[in-house]
Amino acid sequence: MLKASDIMVPNPITINMDATIHEAIKLMERHNIASLVVVNEAGIVRGVITAKDIVIKVVAKGLDPKLVKVSEILSNIVTVVEPDTPLKSIVNLILGTGHGHIPVVNNVGKILGIITVDDILKYVPELLEYVEMQSKSK
Repeated sequence: MLKASDIMVPNPITINMDATIHEAIKLMERHNIASLVVVNEAGIVRGVITAKDIVIKVVAKGLDPKLVKVSEILSNIVTVVEPDTPLKSIVNLILGTGHGHIPVVNNVGKILGIITVDDILKYVPELLEYVEMQSKSK
């Protein structure tokens, strides 16, 4: 059975809550990514910020990215899982919450990895083949 640790991207790029949106944009650009895991001073996951968040909550409102802090546009709700969480549970979380970026954390909330919808979709052909083989064997 696939679990979070099997499909996560380890050591995702993080940003501190006190950083500016401008810093977040530069970090995304440097690493060619569209999301960052937001952590507090202790390294505990506090959320995820996406390029879409920046466009909707900063750019569209005409705010200055150099003056807006990451914490100001961060949602208070973050969905996290532990490394042994089954893939089925992760898919149900994504469907239930609408969160497309799920941080994988240790028992104290520090980041280990991240799972996105794209990471899960990589396994769809393999899963469909398995289901097809199971149905043929019946």
